[in-house]
Amino acid sequence: MQHCGSSDAKTNQYIKEFEIPTPCSQPLSIISDAEGKIWFTQTNTGKVAKFDPESKLFTEYYNDQWSLNSASMMWGIAYTEDNEIWFTDEKNESLWKFSISEEKYSKFQIPAKTKKSFPQKIGLYNDNFVINDFTGSQIVILNHEKLDEGKFTNATISIPEGFFTSQAVIDDKGNIWFVMWKYQKEVILVKTNSITQEVEQHTLPDSIQAPNGVSVGSLGNIWIADTAGSSFYKFSPDTKKVLEYTTSKPSISTYGNASGLIKTPITRPYWNAFDSEGNLWFNQQTGNRLAVFNPNSESLIEYDIPSKNPTWSDCGDLTDCGISQSFGFTFKDKQVWFTEWVENNIGVLDTSVKIPISLETEKGEIVIKQGEQQEILVTVTPQTSQSMNVVLFGNSNSELIKINTKLEPTHISEQAMQIPVTIFVDENAHQGIYKILLGTQIPDVSVSTYVTIKVI
Repeated sequence: MQHCGSSDAKTNQYIKEFEIPTPCSQPLSIISDAEGKIWFTQTNTGKVAKFDPESKLFTEYYNDQWSLNSASMMWGIAYTEDNEIWFTDEKNESLWKFSISEEKYSKFQIPAKTKKSFPQKIGLYNDNFVINDFTGSQIVILNHEKLDEGKFTNATISIPEGFFTSQAVIDDKGNIWFVMWKYQKEVILVKTNSITQEVEQHTLPDSIQAPNGVSVGSLGNIWIADTAGSSFYKFSPDTKKVLEYTTSKPSISTYGNASGLIKTPITRPYWNAFDSEGNLWFNQQTGNRLAVFNPNSESLIEYDIPSKNPTWSDCGDLTDCGISQSFGFTFKDKQVWFTEWVENNIGVLDTSVKIPISLETEKGEIVIKQGEQQEILVTVTPQTSQSMNVVLFGNSNSELIKINTKLEPTHISEQAMQIPVTIFVDENAHQGIYKILLGTQIPDVSVSTYVTIKVI
């Protein structure tokens, strides 16, 4: 049950899940093709599989070259215009190609700089694959056309041994960005240009401990997901400044805490990517959510995933408790498709379903002196005819900034309502800019907005 699923596929008002026919396939990375079919890797079988959203049918393609008796993490996947699925394989230290028309697999060994390579995420830029070698001290760049011709010629960006590498991405100026990091020791954002050979390195805050997901926004900002906590970060190449955004706290139904030993539950943002409308999506590994952040409005929507596997949490005798270990996700029109690694499901999130309420604050930035407090008003505006009771919560990345909200519910029906929130800044809080989160949990989704606090 721990790795193979604990229940049947489930559905809520935003998400529908589909159970994979082969038991214990452990789906991981996922992508859509030009015809709208959904493709995903199975870490426990070595197969790629296809799902047709119209017929609701799965097709799983046997891999006759697969010889492993254990699972291999296939973190990265790409679809090319010549109708091929490419995916990474850490156990075999390889990049695989699956020809959709020929239904044939091909394998390419990734040369190791150190004892073992660990090809992880894969990006496709101008017909070149960019792959981070997670533990192999390199970023690997491979030409797709030459691989199709059977020629394995690669360029690498070497990093010092002992560092992990994050996902690598390329901005619109041709710069490659990635993070090299040592857990709880060093975290360095690297920018390199293969044409000019220029390299920049930026030391990131100590609060970032396991930066896995990296993506580039429309304004050139670099967004980083930290899997060791509950935050994601924005790095501005112009100002060289870093801003931290914390998520809402995980629901107790995800971590359980039957033992009472979990004092600070975290959501673990893992991978991130921008959709076609400029919204930043990321999965919360232990929050059991898919989240979307709007950089313009600085609003956050966190969708609850229905399935939960209790063997990955401190559930005890609790029912409807646990996490599905959702990692991979991809975009198709107004839908977000994703995998559930330990529930043997894929799922689809329909973003066209209206969120019942929206939140906003009266001021974009609030200045508070050390040791003082300030009350602000949060406006809750109904977006549908659905009425509900709303209780606000607050979350901060600093223990020295306290957020007090009303304990009594506010009934929301047809008119917008304002709810007071008090923000207290401890006299020992460092001066600077903070992003605090104000939100509410309603059925199947959490709705929040960020407020900028300037401590002086």
